[in-house]
Amino acid sequence: MKKSSIFTLVLILMFFLTGCSIKKVQELTDAEKFAKEFNISKENPFVYTTIDHIINIFENNGKAIIFFANSDDEGSIQAATYITNLSKTLGIKKIYYYNPKKLEDKNPKKYKKLLSYMENSLEDDELLLPTLCSLVNGKIINYSNSFSNEDELSEEYLTKKIIKQIKNKYEEILTYQEEKVSD
Repeated sequence: MKKSSIFTLVLILMFFLTGCSIKKVQELTDAEKFAKEFNISKENPFVYTTIDHIINIFENNGKAIIFFANSDDEGSIQAATYITNLSKTLGIKKIYYYNPKKLEDKNPKKYKKLLSYMENSLEDDELLLPTLCSLVNGKIINYSNSFSNEDELSEEYLTKKIIKQIKNKYEEILTYQEEKVSD
């Protein structure tokens, strides 16, 4: 009896001394995940979504703001920063975020379906990243794919005038949606 008590005591001590404890895993919000992924403020409107949800918005004449981007892309990071700042100013609470690069490789059928809905906002049948778009009644009514060209990221190109034009375009997209989107 003494040996088993000592053994149990040693096991308990080892458990505490090695720092083993049960930790509650804290779930990150979408905004926190996005902030970590894009290295921006945690106070952002981005909500992760699925391709099925996006297709559903198109098919059911829905309305939304959708940001297609890839956090491995410098242009997407710059766009996310501008959009976050503008959304704070404009009071935009929700922008759906989706990275279509994952879909392009894993499910080309759904990717092609997405492209079919976006045909008026594509260049050479390709969805350029980043793309910010407004959907009303299941149709893209306004979009921007600024920063999708690497040449546009150079300091020579990104003059104050160009940055102002990009911000104005994003503001136009977000403002129109603010008036039209109640979801």
